[in-house]
Amino acid sequence: MRTFIFLGGGMSDKSFYRNHIRASKAAGDTIICANGGYRVASSLGVRPDIVIGDLDSVSENKIEDGIEVVRYPQEKDFSDFELALQRAVDSGTESVFVYGALGGRPDHQIINILLLSNSPVPATFIEEHALLYNVSDSLNITGRNGCICTLLTLGYGCRVRQMTGFRYRLDNEELFPSSRGLSNVIESDNAHIAVSSGTLIVIVIY
Repeated sequence: MRTFIFLGGGMSDKSFYRNHIRASKAAGDTIICANGGYRVASSLGVRPDIVIGDLDSVSENKIEDGIEVVRYPQEKDFSDFELALQRAVDSGTESVFVYGALGGRPDHQIINILLLSNSPVPATFIEEHALLYNVSDSLNITGRNGCICTLLTLGYGCRVRQMTGFRYRLDNEELFPSSRGLSNVIESDNAHIAVSSGTLIVIVIY
């Protein structure tokens, strides 16, 4: 089972999200809307399984019947996205795809990337011209030959065991929070990154 999460922000045309989820979602996958993400999903004709958050951006009486609603108080310790991500993890999801994590308030974007880095399951932020992955084991990137790719790590660093298909490669090398991994270039239709410790954020601009 995989989980698709809609947030209320986003830097892409909303039709991009609709086309992506229609092409990607399979039977058994779950859709979660974090607060105002419900307005985005419903405008695209996408019916979620769960709406979660403080509902300050959507009225509960506007949510379709039959959709599970998990409401939290506005004064809470976690963002609506973190609550949605934790719900997905608790449900046993294999991986998470997130729409609308970028393009909103700068503080929200930074926190969303921090949550991506700390996700215990593989997660991907999906925008029309950018993909962000968290990598704690390995990642294959297909069909992105010629794209810019930035590697970054948060916290105590990450050991990159192997890279193939990139212009600049790290070979069993520690990457610390810095600009060292900025603006690499993918030079293969099948690029690969393997990590032996820590978590790497991989940003592909296409």
